[in-house]
Amino acid sequence: MTATIAATRRPRSSASTMVVHGRHPLRGYPVTWRITPLTAPGGEAMFVVERADGHLAGEAWQMAEKQSSLMGVDGVRELVRQARELGR
Repeated sequence: MTATIAATRRPRSSASTMVVHGRHPLRGYPVTWRITPLTAPGGEAMFVVERADGHLAGEAWQMAEKQSSLMGVDGVRELVRQARELGR
């Protein structure tokens, strides 16, 4: 899915990437999400959301197995809200 997204829209620079640490909603283990906005001319704001198991940063993130999805603003807001609630 990432290749399809990259072919149709360009991710913005990594400086605008947000990292969210939380817990898996069903299993409770640590999870890291990386949220990168896409530039879409005249279109709705969209984000590439990558998820990997574990509390990851730096090189560990690069080496981790990730799942990618495409989300709109409402989906990203809900993801961040849930991550905050489960992290308490």
